[in-house]
Formats: sequence, structure tokens, C-alpha cells
Amino acid sequence: MFKKLILPVFVAMMMTGGMAYGQAFDIIAPSDLGLAAGSGAVNGIFDISGLLGVPSGSASVQIVNGNISSTNTWTVGEGSPSTFILSGSTAVEAFVNHGANLGSDIQNGSFPRDGVTSAAGESFTLTSTLDPDYTFGQEANDFFVDYTGPDTGQVESNSTGFVFVSDQPVSSFTVFSSNTTDLNNNFTLGFRATAVPEPASGMLLAFAGLFVLRRKRS
Repeated sequence: MFKKLILPVFVAMMMTGGMAYGQAFDIIAPSDLGLAAGSGAVNGIFDISGLLGVPSGSASVQIVNGNISSTNTWTVGEGSPSTFILSGSTAVEAFVNHGANLGSDIQNGSFPRDGVTSAAGESFTLTSTLDPDYTFGQEANDFFVDYTGPDTGQVESNSTGFVFVSDQPVSSFTVFSSNTTDLNNNFTLGFRATAVPEPASGMLLAFAGLFVLRRKRS
């Protein structure tokens, strides 16, 4: 009787099992960290645990050379990248969404470029669709989109923004752009705590192990 009941119970537990943390990214605006619109050269460490729904003190971000537009968005320009360093007991994934404007004024013989630099051993994936005049590329730890269309002498735009999503929890990353020398290349920043099994899920794994052992003995 036990053998007949254990598999349906196991399946029911699998169907009702959950994760301790949600899967959606939490967008972190400068104002969420108490930073004022228009602030420049922000450097500091900020506890983002509450924003991610994890225990207090378990997730922090250090910002190096953060710049904020007048509309409460993060912003970068050529020669002025921003670096974000994650720390704490909670592993955190990240995404960066550069604005869609990119090109076409080719400066210093190089293509206008928006991108992210990962830490060694980490990587990002571009998840947005590119129009024909845009190309994704990677050089070492740089992941980027280039405008490769003709120089029209005016601002060009992709049909969507350029979204880079980390392939694993991040330790640090840098957001950069060679699209403009001005600090007006705005981007959105998001984090999420990586999902871990709830206590019930841990019990489920142990239960499954007992089931396997029992089957082997029978």
C-alpha cells in the first residue's frame, strides 16, 4: 500500500512546491537608494535587501562613479562608465537595459557602442531584438551592441532598448557607452535574488531519496 501511495504524494508535493524568492527582476532606480535626480559621481555602498525581498543586510551594492539623469535614471557617457559591485550572503542576478538610441555619428573611427563589462568568469546575454543596422558583439568580458549602419548625421534608434541579462549571479559589472561624450546615455538597472528551495522543498528532496532507496530494496 505504501508503494502505491508514495508516488502520487510525491507528484502532488512537486506540483505545490515553491521557491523562496520570486523570479522577476526588481528595477532599482536611483531614488530607491535615496539618491537625488541630477546627482553625479555617486560613490557608496547601499543595502538593497529590502528592495529584493530578502533578509536585511544580506544583499548590498557598491556604486563606483554612478551618474543620475534629471529624470531619475542611471546614465553614462563615453569615458564615464559606472561600476556596480554586489556583496552579501544572497546571490544576485542582474540586468541592464540601455536606451534604444544609438548612432549614427561615428566618433574617432569607432562605432557607437552600448554595453556591459562583466567580472572575470561571468557573462551576459543580449535578450533584445536588433534591427539590421545593429550588431551584437563580445570582446573578452565586454558584451555590447554596435551601430553598424550608415553615418546619417543624426540620432538613430533600434526598435527596442538593449537588454543585457546576466547568465549567473554577479559579483560586479560595469555599464559603458561610446555613443556620446555627454552623460545622457540612460539605462535601467535591475536585480533579483537567485531562487533557493523553500524548507518544504528540501524535505521533498529527502523524501524522494527515501523513495529511491525503498524501490532499490524491493
